[in-house]
Amino acid sequence: MLNYYIIEIASRCRNFADTIRERYDVAKSVDKNLRKLPLGAIRPEGWLKDEMLHMCALQKRLGALSGLVKNGEWVSGEALPRYARGLVLLSAALDDKNLKDRMAGFFQPIFRSANEGGDFGPMQFRTQTPKIEAIKALLDYYGYTADERVIPFLKKYFKNQFNKYEVTPCWFNSRARLLEEIPALEAVYRETDLEWLQDLGEKLRDSSTDWFRLASRFPYRKPAHRYVSDAALKRVKKTVSLYEKQELAPKVKPLTPDLIEKQWKKQQKAVETNGVNLAKAVKYAAVYGRFVGDDSLKSLSLKLVDSLMRYHGTAAGMFTADGRLSGASPVRGIDVQASVEMIDSLIEVIKETGDYGCVDLLERITYNVVAAACTDDCTAVQDVLLINQVEASSERMLPHGESDGGNAYFSRKLSRGAVSVLSAFPLYMQAACMTKDDEIDFLTYTPCDMDISVGGCKLTISERTGYPFRNTVVFKVEYAEGEPQVKINFRVPRNVTMQLISGGQVVASDSKQISVKCVLRTGSTFMLKMDIPLSVEENADKSYSLYKGNLLMSLKVPFNKKTDEKDARVMNLNFAKKWNIAPLLARRLRGGARSLYEEETTIVREISATPFSFENPPFELQIRSKNVMNWDYDVDGYTQIPKKPVFSEEALERTFIPFGCSRLHVAQFPKCHK
Repeated sequence: MLNYYIIEIASRCRNFADTIRERYDVAKSVDKNLRKLPLGAIRPEGWLKDEMLHMCALQKRLGALSGLVKNGEWVSGEALPRYARGLVLLSAALDDKNLKDRMAGFFQPIFRSANEGGDFGPMQFRTQTPKIEAIKALLDYYGYTADERVIPFLKKYFKNQFNKYEVTPCWFNSRARLLEEIPALEAVYRETDLEWLQDLGEKLRDSSTDWFRLASRFPYRKPAHRYVSDAALKRVKKTVSLYEKQELAPKVKPLTPDLIEKQWKKQQKAVETNGVNLAKAVKYAAVYGRFVGDDSLKSLSLKLVDSLMRYHGTAAGMFTADGRLSGASPVRGIDVQASVEMIDSLIEVIKETGDYGCVDLLERITYNVVAAACTDDCTAVQDVLLINQVEASSERMLPHGESDGGNAYFSRKLSRGAVSVLSAFPLYMQAACMTKDDEIDFLTYTPCDMDISVGGCKLTISERTGYPFRNTVVFKVEYAEGEPQVKINFRVPRNVTMQLISGGQVVASDSKQISVKCVLRTGSTFMLKMDIPLSVEENADKSYSLYKGNLLMSLKVPFNKKTDEKDARVMNLNFAKKWNIAPLLARRLRGGARSLYEEETTIVREISATPFSFENPPFELQIRSKNVMNWDYDVDGYTQIPKKPVFSEEALERTFIPFGCSRLHVAQFPKCHK
């Protein structure tokens, strides 16, 4: 009888293992969702190329600084792999040979850092986070160059991690980010068929923060300081810094697995409210679901996006996190590094779900947060910005923030924001086009050329547009190998109506998508015409904001600029004129939505080589507005919107520009009626 039960249990275990293996085989052989085009298949043109060239100049300035590499060794923690990944994405987009050669040089220290057992990492760092960022960078590097060193390098590291994970000091942010490794695990698995990679994926899933539980029932609906005090956070950070040093102090206890678990319980809330961790975690359910063949998990990624925006969202499309979740106030910080991580995550979620709401957020973060965080020519970048920011200063510390430099602009410095933004526009460009079977999906509209394989045929399609600043998009098939019959889906952006002026036969059309069936030949052309009215939206904090499509509009006010006396790398800005203005809204809703009291006047300008320019924006709006008499600095020195605003009698026309063109911003306003 005992033998019978043993045989039965063994049989059930084999069946379970076969089921898991079948899931992995599905994940390995079939991709039922959208597919991104390979790196280098989309090449920017127009305003997007100009912006990437500014980013290219930024990377040269950053690469010339000491701090990434010293004597050929990796010494900079996360900064080197983040910078190297930015070089890969820019090089692939711009097809720049010099940039490609430069990129290869910055990967050498990563390869050289590996030991005989396969472990690798920077000098003087005992944390896992730099390795995790390097794995992401290496995966993109392999996708672009097919460098034959990458897969064996990753395979050897993963085997070392599989054998030694239980005794590895992986905690704090490192432990929270373990699922960042899943796409690289998947890539190695596709090429090697090693079953222990499946087991490592499960081990990482079980060891990491339970992001799936958090996404299913989001617990952090208020600012993070309501869940973890500043004092507790300081104690946690002190402990972490103690153990991340290369050598432990004499009286410090060794880091045992039991001590790791004990400390982890103290760290979890600090880890789970961290803005960068949360932005990364948005993609984990979708990516892990693809890895194990569980299509149902991707809905959790959408739930996490919804929760973050519902409780901590801003008008710019990004949740607040001046280090940690900060609520919906427009005077709480938006972390620029977290914003770029959110772009990265949204691309993966869009790929797995095809969700158009995520595409709108992707556009909003790129056009608003990333563009506004950089000066016109990207010579200086912020680490933290605010939606209502009347000064950018190294002295202006957020009440519970963690930025060392306030919200000032940094130049000639390897700041978190500057290194991160290198990847932002190339990542955004990946959503220009995705494919599935005999289907082409145009998700964002941006000037570029695309090499597309669909229906067994190769195509080169050019897209010419001034969107989001203009309302016309023209696609032309420059080359077609064969004549594939395809279905093309054109996404309709938020707050926009769109029609197909010329092209194929429309088979479906609604407020979110226009679908066309056609045979593509060399010379085939499609033209889209958009109507992009000025729209008024209510924010989570009950304030109001103005949009043209997904371009957030900000008040245009002159500002003073001054180099910091203590640090020449820091640039401080402050408004030179009155900023406490509110646009005049209609009392009655029109078509179910709020609108302006009077129609705006639009001034259209040429899109220059610096598209997000303060002095020469692509367009300006003249909007009748009132002064807010009691909107001023609060006790912390910020500009909280008054709960009971008092307005001036007189209304005057004020100038508004796209948020990304402004260096200081006022973009969330109290409700103001005639």
